[in-house]
Amino acid sequence: MTAPETTEITYHRLLKRQIRKSLPAELAENPEILEFLASVNQAYLEFQDDMGRAERILEQSSSELFKANRELIKIADEKTEEAASTNRRLEEVANSISEVLIQLNKEGNIIYLNNAWEKVTGFKISESLNKNWKEFQISPDAQNRLEFLFTGQIKSIQETFILKTRDNNEKWLELTMSAQLSPNNDILGFIGTVSDITARKKQEAEINRMVDWFNESSEAVQVSDDQGKLLFINHEAARRLGKSQEEVIGTHISGIEKIFEDEDKWQEHVETLKGTSKMIINGVHKREDGSTFPVEASVKYYETDGQGYVLAFIRDITERVEAETKLKSYMRDLERINAELDQFAYVVSHDLKAPLRAINNLSEWIEEDITDLLEGDTKDQFRLLRGRVHRMESLINGILSYSRAGRIKTSKEKFLVKSVVDDLCETFSSKKPIEFKLEGDPDFELISEKITLIQILQNLISNGIKYNDKPDIQITIGWGENNREPEFFVRDNGPGISPEFHEKIFVIFQTLQSRDEFESTGVGLAIVKKILDEKGAKIRIDSTMGTGTTFYFTWPAVEKIEA
Repeated sequence: MTAPETTEITYHRLLKRQIRKSLPAELAENPEILEFLASVNQAYLEFQDDMGRAERILEQSSSELFKANRELIKIADEKTEEAASTNRRLEEVANSISEVLIQLNKEGNIIYLNNAWEKVTGFKISESLNKNWKEFQISPDAQNRLEFLFTGQIKSIQETFILKTRDNNEKWLELTMSAQLSPNNDILGFIGTVSDITARKKQEAEINRMVDWFNESSEAVQVSDDQGKLLFINHEAARRLGKSQEEVIGTHISGIEKIFEDEDKWQEHVETLKGTSKMIINGVHKREDGSTFPVEASVKYYETDGQGYVLAFIRDITERVEAETKLKSYMRDLERINAELDQFAYVVSHDLKAPLRAINNLSEWIEEDITDLLEGDTKDQFRLLRGRVHRMESLINGILSYSRAGRIKTSKEKFLVKSVVDDLCETFSSKKPIEFKLEGDPDFELISEKITLIQILQNLISNGIKYNDKPDIQITIGWGENNREPEFFVRDNGPGISPEFHEKIFVIFQTLQSRDEFESTGVGLAIVKKILDEKGAKIRIDSTMGTGTTFYFTWPAVEKIEA
């Protein structure tokens, strides 16, 4: 039987040194000692491995720690720069705002001011720092309030006061300041803002003056926001409603205006107002006793700082509405009376014409029966009799036409003026030659009462032909615009009209020649004048004796077709 093989152990260098130094040779071969040494060697090796790992970990940790330290330093530098930058920005912001930023210590001495201080007060920051707030000239009431703050009686203050600036001007300022407290509620100092409200105070003074004016006005004035809340009404508005101003201000407009009882109607009204500069509306206001009265309001929409307002000047139109109601009643009565007059005129003219026709017929019968006996003056008298009968009938027809002139409205229609004049010229005839000349834009159009215009032109042309003393009659009809208003004229080459008769010829039954010379009723030009007066138009005459006459008349511009 062979002995077991032994494996030579390679000991750790430190253990090997100790074995050579301290272990006797006889023990070095002892199996138990060898086994022990193997265990010790294993422990050495494991310790060496642990030490190696620890060294590597330590080396790695040192590297990471160094790196982290560098990062921390970098971060600290960045944060320091960021803080400095933030501080600079805050300082820039503080110096750019229009409000004064102020900080006081607990004694009330100024320890910080931004640049706005110099702009608002005129005092230099350098000369103001470390000064006590009491050293500045402010109103006594504000000084007393500040004293309450400095002594701890109040923790904050909001006060308006007048401060005398460096150049001895007075400014209205608004101070808002609070105490800075320690955890034990001890005062450490004070911080606040100061605003220049001089412009606002002037505006308030203007508003107060305006309110006084409104309250003295005989017209009702009210202001509401875009939600319908009444912000102001003057004394007159309150008086009409039978309420005090305090009772109305703060309520919704639906409480006083009937058309806005549905609040959606108010919102629709506001949206409409936004799209226009001003609007006139009619409404119905409600009094305290429940009665109502009609109003007319001139309203306008304003917007300030994103808030909308509606300003209204209100007129009580009760009397006007009553007058309009009466006027409508009068108009109905007038239309009825006119209809009755038309009927009366027609009946009268018919009844008057009947005996005239009978006289005319009777004279003709008599003349036929005694033809052989009629001669000389007697025959002329019969002709004169029938001429007077015809004249009387023409006068009756003229009176009937005059009574209806301008009252009977005809429908408006679109037409070319030249076409109407052409047709009209063809209707005239005379024993003398007639030459018609037309002067005007052939494309000139109107939307108007064509029949009425024809009636006027017909009467003027007829006059120019009837009273013409020339062997060859010349009639010129023209049209155009004068100061954007349509104007017509009718010119003849007749005897002319003396200036003293320029007004008289438009009076009914007035003629310049004897009716025995020229058979005329004297109604034609009166009808022309009456129609033009009804339309608000004008007629004038330009005449030269022995040369001719021109009648100019205007026509309502609203009836012209715009190009």
